[in-house]
Amino acid sequence: MLNRIDKLREILLSGSAALILSDVNRLYYSDFKSSAGALLITEHSAILFLDFRYYEAAVRSVDRSINVVRYSNLTESINAIINKESIKNIIIEDEFVTIARFDNLKNEINAEFTTDFKLSSKIMDFRMIKSDDEIERIKTAQKISEKSYKELLNYIKVGVSEKRLALELEHQLKINGAERLAFDIISISGKNTSLPHGVPSEKELCDGDFITFDFGAVYDGYHSDMTRTIALGYASDEMKEVYDIVLNAHKIASKAIKPSKWCSDVDKAAREYIRSFGYGEYFGHSTGHGVGLEIHEKPTVYHTNNQILKPGMVITNEPGIYLPDKFGVRIEDMYLVTENGFEDLAFIDKELLII
Repeated sequence: MLNRIDKLREILLSGSAALILSDVNRLYYSDFKSSAGALLITEHSAILFLDFRYYEAAVRSVDRSINVVRYSNLTESINAIINKESIKNIIIEDEFVTIARFDNLKNEINAEFTTDFKLSSKIMDFRMIKSDDEIERIKTAQKISEKSYKELLNYIKVGVSEKRLALELEHQLKINGAERLAFDIISISGKNTSLPHGVPSEKELCDGDFITFDFGAVYDGYHSDMTRTIALGYASDEMKEVYDIVLNAHKIASKAIKPSKWCSDVDKAAREYIRSFGYGEYFGHSTGHGVGLEIHEKPTVYHTNNQILKPGMVITNEPGIYLPDKFGVRIEDMYLVTENGFEDLAFIDKELLII
């Protein structure tokens, strides 16, 4: 935690402090989860303000480099530190704090607020590079997802509804150790698979359906994300052809994942391959995104993003083709950027599975 806090201190001006109010960034800097509170990072100290619900647990678990303070009035407790350390300026998460809350803070906090400092973006830049511990948590979340998916396959048969499969997958994820879902499960079949973010319905599975599952687990705060498209009973020649195009696009994109490459290189590799078969207009979303404490983080893997890939980044690789009123195919796994290339964090086969 101290290393992360020190990196943040490096961007602070003399006499200033960063006030962290979002749950996810408090977790990032303190490794303690709470639904309320604040973290004040100054040049000389880091103070985690919590109410009585969290105070005792935090004292037991938070790193000693962070001082835990129980508050009954948050702004009064923050002002006590501001006065003690003669803090003149406060920077806040500009993309998180609402206008109403900002107005209240300006009226109640005894310091000036710097409004042109993009703290949210700076923190997201820091969060792009995962530590070894963060990577292990993501890998554990992925293992939970894979185990749950394998067990779900036993429930797939003609007549089972999309909603029933989504419910069973959620059940398996939680049994296998997920603290919660990474996002609402996508469990869709037949023509519904042409909807990239389709919602599970009462539609029952039929022979010849494609079925797409997009899901993930959260383990100790960190997310996983994977998508598999399978066929029930049989797949037509067109279905097999489209699946193979998406699979090859996925493989080609993975080869572009390496340090010094741009995110746009990865996206273009997949997009140009799909376009070469005449399906370019049916691949409308980005090839991937960062994953960590949130399911969508920096960097965005898109053809307009020239963010350079660096070791420690975890990104998804998820090309797809979606044919309206027919079917869709998406294959997604997470990849860790390494010193020499990439590590595929998934161990589930990507070849077309027909059940």
